[in-house]
Amino acid sequence: MDAFADSGELYTIRNQFYTNQHRKIQEYSLDQFSPENQLKVLEYKIRSAVALEEDASQLIDSGKSLFPNQEGLFQLLSAWNDLKSFGTDDLTYFDDIKLAQFELQAVLTAIYRVKFEKDVELAINILTSYIDNLNNFNELEPFLVLVQLHLATGNLQAANKVMLAFQKFPDSARDSIVYQVLESWILAIKGESDNISNVYYFYDELLSADFDNDPQGKFKLLNMLFVLTLQMKHYPEVQELLVQLKDLNITSGDFIANQITFDYLTNGGAQADELRSQLAKVDPEHQCLAEFQEKNAQFDDIVKKYQTT
Repeated sequence: MDAFADSGELYTIRNQFYTNQHRKIQEYSLDQFSPENQLKVLEYKIRSAVALEEDASQLIDSGKSLFPNQEGLFQLLSAWNDLKSFGTDDLTYFDDIKLAQFELQAVLTAIYRVKFEKDVELAINILTSYIDNLNNFNELEPFLVLVQLHLATGNLQAANKVMLAFQKFPDSARDSIVYQVLESWILAIKGESDNISNVYYFYDELLSADFDNDPQGKFKLLNMLFVLTLQMKHYPEVQELLVQLKDLNITSGDFIANQITFDYLTNGGAQADELRSQLAKVDPEHQCLAEFQEKNAQFDDIVKKYQTT
C-alpha cells in the first residue's frame, strides 16, 4: 500500500509539512511509524526544525546512527542545517552539485541556488534535469519548486508544461497535497473569477486545521488568502485578513508588497512610502522595490529630456 495515499501512514505528516505545520511535525516520534517509513518522517522533522530556524544537529546525528546506509541524505541535511549557523562562505556542498542524484538533493540545491546565489536559471536547469530522468511517482517536490520558479519569472507557459508532465502520473499523485498546491498557484496566476474562487476555497479549507502552535504556517495561508481576496476586489474582507495577519506579529517581503498594492487600491497610496521603507528593511532585493526604482528612473529620464529641450 502507498504510504502517501489518503489512508497511508505518511499522508497526514506530508500534508502538515507542505502546509507549514512544522511544530506538529516536531511532536511526532519515530516509533509512531513503521520502520520502512521512519526515514521519511525523520527527514520531515529535520527540515521542519531548519524551517523553524532551530538547530537540527541532534536529529541528524541520530539519523546517521539509525540509518547508516543513508550517508548521502544526511550529508545533504547537515549542509542545509549548517547554512543557518555558518552561511555560505564555509560551505561548498551545494556548489559542487551539478547533477542531482536524488529528490531532496535536487530540491534543496535548487533552493540554495536561488536563495543564496540568485541563480534562478541554474536552479531551473537542476530541477529540469532531475525530472527528465524521474521514474518514481512519489517524488513530487521537484515539480512543485520548478513551477514556483517558472511563475516567479513570469513564465506561465513553462509552468503549464510542468503540470502537463503530471499526466503520466497515477491518480494518487494528482490527489496529493503537493499537486494541489502546485495547481493552485497556476490557477491563481491565470486569474478569472472561477479559478480564483476555487483556489480561495482550497486555502480556506487548509486554514481549518489547528495552527495554534504553527503561526508561521497560518501566516502563509492568510497571506495567500489576502492576495486572492484582493484579486476578487472584496476589500472589506481584505481589511479583515490584514488585521488577522498583523495580529500574528509576523512579516515578510511579500506581505508588505501586498499591503502596498492594497493601499494604492483603497487609499491612493497614502502609506506606500512608509510601507516601502519597511520592505527595504525586511527584503531589500524584493521585486516590488526594483520595479518602483525602475519606474522612478524612467520618470527621471523623461524629466531630464524635457529640461534639455
